[in-house]
Amino acid sequence: MEKDRIQSLDLVKIVAMLMVLMLHVNVFKDWSHTGSTGAYYALAGIAIPLFFMTSGYLMANKAADWKYVARKIWGILRFTLIISLVVYGLSYLIHGSARFPFPQCLIQRDGLAVFWYFGAMIMVYASLPVLQRIINNQRYFVCALVCLVIFGQVMFTINHWGFEGRHPWQTFRLHYWYMYFLLGAYIRRNPICISKIRLWWTVPAAFLYGLFYNIGIVTTGIEHYFGSLPCIAYAFITFGALVRLPVRDSKLVDRLSSTFLPVYAFHWMFLQEFFHHNPFFTINHNLPVVPATALDYVITTAVMLVFGLVVMRIPFAGRIFRI
Repeated sequence: MEKDRIQSLDLVKIVAMLMVLMLHVNVFKDWSHTGSTGAYYALAGIAIPLFFMTSGYLMANKAADWKYVARKIWGILRFTLIISLVVYGLSYLIHGSARFPFPQCLIQRDGLAVFWYFGAMIMVYASLPVLQRIINNQRYFVCALVCLVIFGQVMFTINHWGFEGRHPWQTFRLHYWYMYFLLGAYIRRNPICISKIRLWWTVPAAFLYGLFYNIGIVTTGIEHYFGSLPCIAYAFITFGALVRLPVRDSKLVDRLSSTFLPVYAFHWMFLQEFFHHNPFFTINHNLPVVPATALDYVITTAVMLVFGLVVMRIPFAGRIFRI
C-alpha cells in the first residue's frame, strides 16, 4: 500500500514537471501570458502548487526533528551549488563569459532563476517543526489552512493592481507555499476529502480555470493566480485524482520520476540556448501560435526527458540528483 501511494505521488511529480515545461515553453513563445496561449498557461498553471502539495503530503506523517531539517537544507544547497557550477562552466564555454548563479538563484536571480523553488523549499523545511505542530493539532491545522486561503484571496485581489509583480520575489511568497503544503498534508490526514474525486473531473476543472484565467482579472503572470479559489480548486482536484490512482510497481513511473531533478535543473538553460537558434523550433514559426507552441512543447519535452533518462544512467548521478 505504501509503495502504491508513493508511486501515485511520483505520478503527481511527473505531471507537474510536464506542466513546468509547458509554462516555460510559453514564456519563450509569448511573453504576454495572454491571448491564444492563455489556454496553455491555465492548463499548466498549477505545476508549482502540485509540487508543494506533494511535499506536504509526504511530510504529514513524518517525524521531522532539526537534524532532519538540517540534512534536507544541506541537500538542497549541495545540489544547487553543484548544478550552478555545471551551468556556469557550460555558459562560459558557450559565451566566453558567465555569472556564477549561486546563491542568488535561490531568490530568483541570474541565469538559474527557476531555482527560486529550492529557495522556497529551504524556508519550508526550516519551519517544518512548527508546521508539524500545527498539522498535529486538528483545530490549529484547519484554522491555519482557512486563514491562508482567505489571505490568498486578498493577495489575488490586490494583484489586480500588480502588487506581487512589484514586490515579493517568488521565493518569499510563503503564504502560497505554506497554503499548498498544508493542503497536501490535509489530504494525507483526511483522505476522505478526495474519496469521491475522479480523474475526469480534472477536465472541467481545467476548462473552468482556463476561462477564469483568460477573463484577465489579473493581467500579469499565472503565478499571481495562485491565491484564487479557482486555482486552489483545480490543484486540489488534480492532486486528489492523481494520488488516488492505483499505480503499482510501474517501471515507467519510476524512470520518469527519476528525471525530475535533471529536467528541472537544465530545462531553462536548454530553452535559453537553443529555443531561438535551432531549426527544429524556428521552422514552425509560420504556423499559428497555438499549434506552433504545441509542437515546440512536444520537442522540448522529448529532448528533456531523453536527457534526464540518459543522465540518470551515469554512475553516481543518483547521488547528485537527490535532495
